[in-house]
Amino acid sequence: MPRRAPPQPTVPNPKADSYDPKEAIDATETQDDTATADDPDTSSQQLLEAPGEPDFDQFDPSEHFPQNGFAFVVAPRRSGKTEHVLSWLRKFHKEKRFTHYFLISQTLSGYEESIPMTYQFTTLDHVPTIIKRMQEVANYNKGQDRQSDMVRCSVCLILDDMVGDPREVRESGGILQKIAVNGRHVCREDPCKKNEMATILISQRITLIPPAIRNNADVILASRLASYIERKTLIENYLSLTSDKEGLKESRRIFDQITLSKEYRFIAVSVHIANRKSHRDYVHLCDADIKEKNKRLFGSEDDWKMEKPDLTF
Repeated sequence: MPRRAPPQPTVPNPKADSYDPKEAIDATETQDDTATADDPDTSSQQLLEAPGEPDFDQFDPSEHFPQNGFAFVVAPRRSGKTEHVLSWLRKFHKEKRFTHYFLISQTLSGYEESIPMTYQFTTLDHVPTIIKRMQEVANYNKGQDRQSDMVRCSVCLILDDMVGDPREVRESGGILQKIAVNGRHVCREDPCKKNEMATILISQRITLIPPAIRNNADVILASRLASYIERKTLIENYLSLTSDKEGLKESRRIFDQITLSKEYRFIAVSVHIANRKSHRDYVHLCDADIKEKNKRLFGSEDDWKMEKPDLTF
């Protein structure tokens, strides 16, 4: 007989959180996505014909993803978002960075071999309970004199395509914004230096996520976005180094050069780096290691006995 899921705790309703729906989508972000002949976008044909590898280093999450970091991954469906995140998780697992991985996803798809079903949920209702448990661990660790006596509790929270339309942004925006703004502070009172809470937010569109949330990202990972408005938003808000016309043109060229140079290649922008003198200081290319097999990141035998629930409509 399949193991039934344990009863799920009652947690505060995220709909009750304070949130301004005006932050969801700007009017300029809902304009026609069709680029005109006057658009200063770099010629894709020229980039495709240009030989050589982009002169940027490979993004290494072990080195470039900060402690208590918040990553925003944006790409259209079937473009490799899940493979890139899984590649990150496997690297985190090798260095034993996190003790627990939680997946919040409406489909619960793609992570079956890595995260046990007892740590996968379809709503954000469980996030406050997760944070409360981390704070309880921090309070316990305060009473310990030695690091060796403290409890390790490092959480990586993956929010996979939790937002599908503007209405859902407004309903869940409160808890999402709290995670983006305060998530990095959850472990600030914990004397165990290795404990942290990291968040990876995944979306098919950058303009669907309110600026108050995406502007708190430490790292933005993006593929070749099909929409001109999507590319324009990312480049002008997070990639540009200077604000003059030539600076914006160079940022567009770099975005196109990296994302068009190889199939399923993403661009990684380390937004948290303040001391920028060149694009190479905070821009990387990112390739997922698809040859490496997925592995169980954590969990007991009982955790892995639970079967995936049927998808409900």
